Amino acid sequence: MLKQNHFEYEEEEVIRRAYGHTRLYEVMQEKNAIYMKEDFSDEDGIKAAELEGEFGEMNGWEAESDAAILLQGLGLGEDYFNKKMSELTGSEKIKVLLAQALFGKPDVLLLDEPTNGLDIQAIQWLEDFLINFENTVIVVSHDRHFLNTVCTHIADLDSVRFRSM
Repeated sequence: MLKQNHFEYEEEEVIRRAYGHTRLYEVMQEKNAIYMKEDFSDEDGIKAAELEGEFGEMNGWEAESDAAILLQGLGLGEDYFNKKMSELTGSEKIKVLLAQALFGKPDVLLLDEPTNGLDIQAIQWLEDFLINFENTVIVVSHDRHFLNTVCTHIADLDSVRFRSM
């Protein structure tokens, strides 16, 4: 789901917010802390192995590169990855939150006005991404061109009437 609170993650790094998977990040932090220990015990080894397994199941090895592909597609290059969210403009934050929504190929993707705040290159990239997206996408938008480009079915909701087009 495309998050709407642009100020919720001010202290997080862009790349971390783009993959936004809380448990994945916790596993990464926990395993890094174990590997940094000077007095690495057998118990640490067992715990690290468990964490590595969980990390692999969540496709953790690809997380950063997958997030980078999404961010770059939306127009945010590598120079943004380690910045804090608080350092970004409003439209840049929108791009990060959109990358987070797209990350991990969710079964159902709900996008509310996804083109707001995007430049034409980012909109075109998003159109291409969604056209090739294999799962269900529900889009709420006033951007008719965008809807006509990415949607296979359109439902018009107007006050109390529902009309399928």
